[in-house]
Amino acid sequence: MNRNTPVKILFLVADPSDAVRLRLGQELRDIDQRLRLSNERDRYQLEQRQSMRVGDITQAIFQAEPQIIHFSGHGTEKGELCFENELGKIQPVEADALAKMFKLFSQKFKINCVVLNACYSQMQAKAIAEHIRFVIGMNDAIGDKAASKFSVGFYTALFSNSSIEDAYEFGCTEIDLQGIPEDHKPVIHVNQDLLASKQPIPPNPFLPQTGRVEDSQKLFGRQGEIRRVFETLNSGSSVALIGERSIGKSSLLWAIKQQAESQLMPPRKSIYLDMSQVYDEEDFYYALCSEIGIEQSKGYRLTKALGKQRPRLLLLLDEIEKMTWQGFTSQVRGQLRGLADGSDPPLRLVVAASTSLDQLFPDSHELGMVSPFQNICLEEEIQLWDEGTVRDFIMSRLASTPIRFTDEDVMQIVMASHGHPQALMQLCHRTYDRYRERTG
Repeated sequence: MNRNTPVKILFLVADPSDAVRLRLGQELRDIDQRLRLSNERDRYQLEQRQSMRVGDITQAIFQAEPQIIHFSGHGTEKGELCFENELGKIQPVEADALAKMFKLFSQKFKINCVVLNACYSQMQAKAIAEHIRFVIGMNDAIGDKAASKFSVGFYTALFSNSSIEDAYEFGCTEIDLQGIPEDHKPVIHVNQDLLASKQPIPPNPFLPQTGRVEDSQKLFGRQGEIRRVFETLNSGSSVALIGERSIGKSSLLWAIKQQAESQLMPPRKSIYLDMSQVYDEEDFYYALCSEIGIEQSKGYRLTKALGKQRPRLLLLLDEIEKMTWQGFTSQVRGQLRGLADGSDPPLRLVVAASTSLDQLFPDSHELGMVSPFQNICLEEEIQLWDEGTVRDFIMSRLASTPIRFTDEDVMQIVMASHGHPQALMQLCHRTYDRYRERTG
């Protein structure tokens, strides 16, 4: 069943005035109550049509576009289902006629299951099962109470994430639990050919669980930050992305690298360095020069070489905290400041850190000098996601799948992740896998 939208159940009721009266209204109320009590209530939508006439059947299905159709009423020993005529009297419909109708609807709508809760409806069920995956009918006359208890058991299980086949077993068991000796009368017909043609559930879309997102199509919720970063760069300043660890700074840096050529005015060549892969200061200069494509150098020689570079460069430094470790001196930070200063500097910088740069590099304060990145990098604080963003993210990732998380699932993810993107991704990944296991 498609879980991008609620699963619609169309409940059709026919109780002709010249037939034995049934407690069909109570059956419907019991099912509706089970749905309201279910944790999965947001996943299902129950629609009803009372006093069904033959001419109403197709109109009701066209309007509701259901995935499950449930008929409650009467059946004859000939296998006919009893609808109502214009006067409210019995109008029987033969199995072949309904089967032809369902054949047409199966080509238009994704009807997955039909429940015929009426006496002697197995013949109808068997005919309809030529075109629908799951069809349940009754192999004999069935008492009003037994039929109602089957429905309650069936939908209670279905609303608890059971499969159609398991829900059928629960329905039969509910009859047995009530001490009614009719649990053998409901019969399920499964079209194995249609079942085999069911599309497999796509792979888990909540990736990567760790590390940066390199596919720009999968980067979510950071369009505002990206826009502000390029506005700052184009105004003549460098940028520091400040946010707690694993909040998505690396993914944001990568997206800026990918978009720099089209967004920067004038254009700059973007160079990305992950400082966690750099051993010390000498290694940094080697990596920088290697990425630029110039002879290894530092100090004045590097400044002169970069001054000749066309186009100018945009240097993106990830994990800049590494520059506080042993093996790095204030000289390298001072050179970066010098290279990024001015109206048309050789470098514009975008650096990522978990702490404000003034706190991260306080060493020059003691000398009465300016902190190495002060007035060079304007800080862009990367925020945790709010509930609305989390919901939009989940729906965007699920859009290309047949799976839909319940509102309860989403609220649990919101509270457990606190809006932290990496924790959110991991929780969503586990939740999606649970749905795949149930569906498979």
